[in-house]
Amino acid sequence: MTQAEGSKASSQYDDGESLRSEARHPATKPTPDVVSVPNFLTQAEADELLARIKTAADFRQNYIQLYGRKAIPRLEAWYGPWDYPYSKGVVLKAAPMPDYLQAVIDKITAAGFGVYNAVLINRYRDGSDYISPHSDDDYGDPKPTIPSLTLGAARPFRLAKIVGGSKLDKSTTVEYLPQHGDLLVTRGRTNAEWRHWVPKTAKPIGERINLTFRNGGQR
Repeated sequence: MTQAEGSKASSQYDDGESLRSEARHPATKPTPDVVSVPNFLTQAEADELLARIKTAADFRQNYIQLYGRKAIPRLEAWYGPWDYPYSKGVVLKAAPMPDYLQAVIDKITAAGFGVYNAVLINRYRDGSDYISPHSDDDYGDPKPTIPSLTLGAARPFRLAKIVGGSKLDKSTTVEYLPQHGDLLVTRGRTNAEWRHWVPKTAKPIGERINLTFRNGGQR
C-alpha cells in the first residue's frame, strides 16, 4: 500500500466510530495496528461468496511432518501466480485467480487497502479446526498490509505481542470476533511484532471460511 493509499484507508475507516471493532483489552495495553470493517460485504454478497467458495474452491487436506505425518487442522485452497511454501515442507501450488475472487480483490483495492495478486482460503469445518500462533510471510516487507475476510460462523481471532523467538506475552492478548462479511486488515509492524491465531473450541460452532489476501511472488 502506498502512503497515499494508507492515508485514504485511514481517513475512510479509522475515524468512523461504527467501523472500528472494540478489541477486548484495556487501553493501557499495547495494541496492534488492525482496522476492522464490519459489513465489508453485504449479507447477500457474503452469502453468495460463501456458497460459491464451497462449491468451486479447490480445498485440500495438507499434511506436515511432526512426530510422523499429521493432518493440518483445517482445509486450504490457494490462488496466486507463485507456489506458496510454508510450515515444514507444505507447498501450495500456483493456481489462476478465479473471477469471483478477483472481484473481492478489486473491492479491497477500491477501499484503499492495497493491490493483491493472491489469496489463501482456510476452511474451518468445526471447532476442532484451528490455526496456531504464527506470523504471515511478508515477502521482505517489514510493514505489510494483509486483509482478512471472514465468511460463515464467527470465531475468535487473537493476537499477542512477540517477546522473543516464538515466545508470546499472553498478557497482551487482543481478541476480535469478525462476523460473516467482516474485514480485518493488519498493518504496520503488526506482522513483525505480533502473532495471531484462531483457537480450537469444544463448543458447537458452524463452519468458518477465511480469505487472506497477499501480494508477492516476485522473489
